[in-house]
Amino acid sequence: MKDTSRDFLERELSQISRCTEEEMDALFPAAYSGDTEAVSRLVEGNMYRVMEAAAYYAKGKVHFMDLVQEGNLALFLFCTSEEYYQEASPWRMDAAIREAMEAFLESEEEAQKAGEELKTMLNVIDEVCVRLTEDLGREPTAEEVAEKIGRDPSDVKYLMRIALSAVKKD
Repeated sequence: MKDTSRDFLERELSQISRCTEEEMDALFPAAYSGDTEAVSRLVEGNMYRVMEAAAYYAKGKVHFMDLVQEGNLALFLFCTSEEYYQEASPWRMDAAIREAMEAFLESEEEAQKAGEELKTMLNVIDEVCVRLTEDLGREPTAEEVAEKIGRDPSDVKYLMRIALSAVKKD
């Protein structure tokens, strides 16, 4: 069976003892006052929380390790940011990790929707260009295409450049 980055990370984390609530209560004040060893222990001892959240949210939508990266950043910020000092608790730490992953998933979903919309618009432009070429006996101008699809000519020119750029990369 192929060893994945997830398997590797889980093996590495199994070597690190988890922070207890008592240990965390003692480490938070030190971490927020700049003690790098306290920050390191808080982060390392709570990375399992990131793994658990990433496993929950991954579900095939995004790469597991992308979620781990987002969660690790949230964990680090939680352990070093003054804004969390008054709310420092395991529950709030979990919430910060989940919030970061949910925001990441939302931004990925928005990017995917934008990509789909772009793809649809490029297909429409392509179809209109083919029809206009047949009707006019020449390649249409961006202004002619824009008029047919009800878009601004500068938008059509930009989208056509994107399409041309994509073709050149293939």
